Amino acid sequence: MNTTTILILSGKFGMGHSSAALALEERLKQRLPGARVAAADLLEQALGPASAGVYQAFAALARRGGPAFNRLYRAMDRQGKAAPVPARQLFLKTIHRLAETTKPQAVISTLPLCSQLAAEYKKRTGSQFLLVSCVTDISCHSEWIAPGTDLYCAASAQTKQALIQAGVSPEKILITGVPVRPSFRVPAEGERQARRILVMGGGLGLMPEDEDFYLRLAAIPGAQVVAVTGRNQQLRRRLQELKPNVQALGFVENVAEQMGRSDLMISKPGGATLFEAVASGLPLLAIRPNLEQEKRNAAFLAEERIGLILPSDPTPMAWAAEDLLLQPAALERMRDNMARLRRQASLEGLFCWLERQGMAQAS
Repeated sequence: MNTTTILILSGKFGMGHSSAALALEERLKQRLPGARVAAADLLEQALGPASAGVYQAFAALARRGGPAFNRLYRAMDRQGKAAPVPARQLFLKTIHRLAETTKPQAVISTLPLCSQLAAEYKKRTGSQFLLVSCVTDISCHSEWIAPGTDLYCAASAQTKQALIQAGVSPEKILITGVPVRPSFRVPAEGERQARRILVMGGGLGLMPEDEDFYLRLAAIPGAQVVAVTGRNQQLRRRLQELKPNVQALGFVENVAEQMGRSDLMISKPGGATLFEAVASGLPLLAIRPNLEQEKRNAAFLAEERIGLILPSDPTPMAWAAEDLLLQPAALERMRDNMARLRRQASLEGLFCWLERQGMAQAS
């Protein structure tokens, strides 16, 4: 029997898309060991070193241009023809090269741009690969929806409903959550440290900048504060001066371990971060977001009672964390609600769907 090949396309417009792609790659290799799984960053493949400049520009827009970013997001989130893609022909040629090299039976996209371009390539060439779009936020931007998509992986029941309202057949939608790596898990008894507060800002380190905020957290009785600043080295250097009250880390590889050891997390509510917290059973205090999709993620967090949305000012933020840490029963209720979400959303449905389409069977 020919080896099944699955190609995963993504990009680093925010680390959540690429995190989901890496998680899918790892999970698929475990679940379908007979398949060959390859992941590719479409921009890096098409633009080479120039892709770094594109990603830096996006990061600057996300960091400083909240209103401008949100206007662009809303303008593109409309029914009808997809927004024009710069260098469209170059991207389509890149997909052609990847398709010719890997000969995929299935293409999975974790980025709207990749979904649109893969669908167009499939239509133009008559390619027979199955196209799966994995929506990596609670909200479903219209750019995710493309003719020729065979399956949509929805982050939640709300995401599924949004897809249906946009005209997608319910039979083409599975609720899978946002894919996270297997290392994110509920810790065994004794692994979690009481009142250990993990403060994170994603790869860009978008987190509170006020040193007094971290000192207020450290003043909570029995609290341990760990701040993971990502690539925000300037913030890390400032927080390192707060030792021994605050442990400041930069970019770390052991995020799953950090979550598993913590009692509470404070972070921006990106899609990947949100579902990593759910997988870890770690209640999340969401830093009040500026970006449109994160606002919708935060609303989901509050509706599902798996965390709280923090006020904007540093002092009330620290008070909210203290109030929650001093209520173990409230934290436990949030963990119970996370367990309910884990039961409702699973990648197992995607794996079974791929097997039914003739993908390599698990050994």
